[in-house]
Amino acid sequence: MTQASVESGKNIDPPFEEHLKTAAGGFRSAILELMSTVGADPGRPQEVARRFGLRSGLTWKVCKVVQEADVRAAIPHIPGSAGVKLFLDAIEKAGAPAETVEVARQASRAFERMVEIHTGDRSTLEMMVSDMQSTPAQAEQIRKQAYQGNSGTYGVRAKAQLTLNILAPNADEPTQCDLVQVGGLISFRRLRRDARWLLFRRERWAGDSLQEEPDRWEPLDPEGASDHGIPLLTQFCSKPLPEIDVVTDIGEDQYELPPGPIGNAAALTCIYGSVSRAVGPAYGDEPGEYSELGPNLITPAQHLLFDLFVHRDFEWAMQPEFVICSRMDGGPVHMAIRRERNYLPVPEGVHDLGWGITACATPILSKYTKLLNYTFNRLSWNAEDFRAFRVTMRYPPIPTVALLRSELPLRDA
Repeated sequence: MTQASVESGKNIDPPFEEHLKTAAGGFRSAILELMSTVGADPGRPQEVARRFGLRSGLTWKVCKVVQEADVRAAIPHIPGSAGVKLFLDAIEKAGAPAETVEVARQASRAFERMVEIHTGDRSTLEMMVSDMQSTPAQAEQIRKQAYQGNSGTYGVRAKAQLTLNILAPNADEPTQCDLVQVGGLISFRRLRRDARWLLFRRERWAGDSLQEEPDRWEPLDPEGASDHGIPLLTQFCSKPLPEIDVVTDIGEDQYELPPGPIGNAAALTCIYGSVSRAVGPAYGDEPGEYSELGPNLITPAQHLLFDLFVHRDFEWAMQPEFVICSRMDGGPVHMAIRRERNYLPVPEGVHDLGWGITACATPILSKYTKLLNYTFNRLSWNAEDFRAFRVTMRYPPIPTVALLRSELPLRDA
């Protein structure tokens, strides 16, 4: 588009969504009309390939385009300009009217112009269209590409990131919440020997300020935490136990996996667990206050396994909402206004697994039921008093924070 056209107000291209529908729809209609002039059946792409001497992959794409009811779904199948030329030349040679072929050529050029104006290339176009459609399969494919790129960039990857939270009333003050946190990385591998990786971080906040005093938490396995103060659940970690460096600073403790051997033979599983007593009230002082529980996601992982167990006394937490917040801005995740600005679209929902641990087995971690039994036994809590909610996601995006949130009931209520 020239400066003159902008100044005159003429030939200004429409917004992306409208231009996409017009260009892709025009291409599809022109190809369909062209095929009808030579009696080519879009429902039989192999026959079209044989009749016109074309590759079956090309005719499959063309036939898929004209059969799709939604032009956005047709986008990935529209051949490139070279493929379109081959198809049109073959159809014209077979006797299609020259004027109909020319209409199709113009429609193809109009589509390519739309791509050039709004996206610059086909891969970006497909990504933008996938986001508009927001199907789970397309979203997962985009996340998988990011996982592969992040693995290569950072030199690490994991089979899964595990997060298990258990929410219960405090025994001495039932209006306060006890929180159990179990987490870790399953089959974590280094792809480079120099890769150092943050296993997890404890951040301490008092309002909007960093809190210098240590958190009040207890390890689920005191023996596992006795050596370095790291709350490892040793019987669920790979052997030998992974080496972990602890870096302490104002307001946070970081637990890091140092550089080490690479590849599958050196893969490690590291599971840790703690309980925090009376971490916060089970009510809000004003509307719009939430209980929000979940992990920071910073590791390229194939799976996220995120479970929340809620005590039967906390009816307000029995319909948790799943959200993911981007951490690309680098700001503190505890600020609600920052989280709400950074929500990402996610098609995954929350699955209600019922009371207890009967339905909680998962192929992601073969010892998971054993881990649940161990956790509840260490706390002397009856698992049947808790309802389980689960979110699973393949190739979770990083860096983000995943949250299961429930609005707190008001204190007066």
